[in-house]
Amino acid sequence: MSEDDLKRVVDFTNQIFDQSGLDLTASASADEYKIDVRGGDVAILLGHNAELLDALEYLGNRLLARSSEEDARLVLDSGNYRARREKELQLMAEKAAEKVRSTRVPFSFDPMTPNERRIIHLALAEDKTVKSESIGNGENRKVTIHPSK
Repeated sequence: MSEDDLKRVVDFTNQIFDQSGLDLTASASADEYKIDVRGGDVAILLGHNAELLDALEYLGNRLLARSSEEDARLVLDSGNYRARREKELQLMAEKAAEKVRSTRVPFSFDPMTPNERRIIHLALAEDKTVKSESIGNGENRKVTIHPSK
């Protein structure tokens, strides 16, 4: 990904913020595929499980795919939300696995994004006492943890 490609996505994101009246600003460093968003309306950006942040990241990656031949993916983040959410999901996976091990009853999470489901699956990948699977379709797809036989 070139600096021009990254700048194009940052400019696009800032245009969305300007036109929506949100007090947010996107910026990026050229050595990372990461755009950081800051401002007074971060709570709006991260509300409802960061749906707006995810949507903007999706649009940024679509724009990038149209303008670049590289298969690079960028990440939109704010206040290190992505890392905190990953830790939270890993802890949730461990707690759910404990519950499944002790009760032998499957546990289903609420629907999640593909990336969040991936984090749950990876957190439990080495645990031979439980298995995880994604079930459902589209926005209703969720992870269910089952006891191993």
